Amino acid sequence: MYTLILKSHLALILLSFISFLLRAWWGYRESALMENKFALAMHKLLTLLMLLSAGMLCVTINQYPFVDSWLTEKFLLLLAYVGSAMLVFRPHQSKASRTILASLTCVIFVAIFAIGKLHTPLILG
Repeated sequence: MYTLILKSHLALILLSFISFLLRAWWGYRESALMENKFALAMHKLLTLLMLLSAGMLCVTINQYPFVDSWLTEKFLLLLAYVGSAMLVFRPHQSKASRTILASLTCVIFVAIFAIGKLHTPLILG
């Protein structure tokens, strides 16, 4: 069961990140698609499913945020990722600001992915 949950979680992470990149690109291009309710609903659904699969993985491997340092760091970076992503999607944002925030969000994503792959905290180490 662990392998199935892990592969599902990784697929959902990838789809959620692609969704973020696509929406960030639409915002940068000032596309009307940025306001598309279906695209936003799909992004939220992917994120919800990803979080549910993460919870299932925690239970499966018996490791939890605020107990295991690598999961604590991953959780805190996830909050930073969500916060910076929300800033990327604010309306009436300059292209330069949107680019900087999207880049920061991507860096946070890579850090979260690295921590998950290594099961080792990068900062709280």
